[in-house]
Amino acid sequence: MLRTSTLAAVILLAGGASAQTVFTGRRTKVQERVATRIRPALRTCPGPAGYAVQFSDEGNMVALTIAPSRATEKAGTTAQWRDSGKAFGEKVHWVMRGGIPRAAVIRTWRRADDDSEVQELSVFAIEGAKACAYGTVDIHMANANEAALAKADEAAGSGCRKN
Repeated sequence: MLRTSTLAAVILLAGGASAQTVFTGRRTKVQERVATRIRPALRTCPGPAGYAVQFSDEGNMVALTIAPSRATEKAGTTAQWRDSGKAFGEKVHWVMRGGIPRAAVIRTWRRADDDSEVQELSVFAIEGAKACAYGTVDIHMANANEAALAKADEAAGSGCRKN
């Protein structure tokens, strides 16, 4: 069984929704070994409450899928973009409601239309077995982490329906 270490304690956020956040690492040595042996371009990393993020790197395109662990192979791609060398950060920040993941924040790098590298905090809404890209925050913006967490809290409340 794959195990992931929790990188931070559960934090209660202020607000009426009583959201919780959990950090998980994107990699473990077991996942690296399994991913290398089975499919070098595909890595599934477990998250809280039976959810997982599947990272795919095909060289010039990268993608991720967020879904319950048992459904990552069948779930559609949550988001994909042009690779810029480094594609994914080392942590997944999960926003939970009632013990269930409802949003996630992942640091991402992508290649813009003008071929420049863009580094963002990508926010994803999670609705059961379905997840979608909800928004991004420029990593160079003042208080980017706080802005991304606020956007993730919003995503956790509205799901894939943007206001």
